[in-house]
Amino acid sequence: MRTIAVANQKGGCGKTTTAVNVSAALGSLGKKVLTIDLDPQGHATLGFGVDPESLDKTVYDTLTSSRLPLSRVIVSSTSPGVNLATANILLSGAEFELASLYGREY
Repeated sequence: MRTIAVANQKGGCGKTTTAVNVSAALGSLGKKVLTIDLDPQGHATLGFGVDPESLDKTVYDTLTSSRLPLSRVIVSSTSPGVNLATANILLSGAEFELASLYGREY
């Protein structure tokens, strides 16, 4: 298994576009891909054809609850071979919630 992370602090530099396109390309080559959307605007979620507002549980819920595994927020995307851990606007509050937790550095 390989992990590819697309990260940059600057907004608007193409992180989501790159992640969605690399994921779709690898999926079309027959690879199994899991894309984890960590954007509170849910743009990767949208990019794969999922409406962020229609979601019951997202990555936010797995980050803020030790009882919800990531596997519970993974959905199939519109691209073959690509599954998606979804995000929506609730993720914007996770940083503040997690900052106050004991052991947060882990």
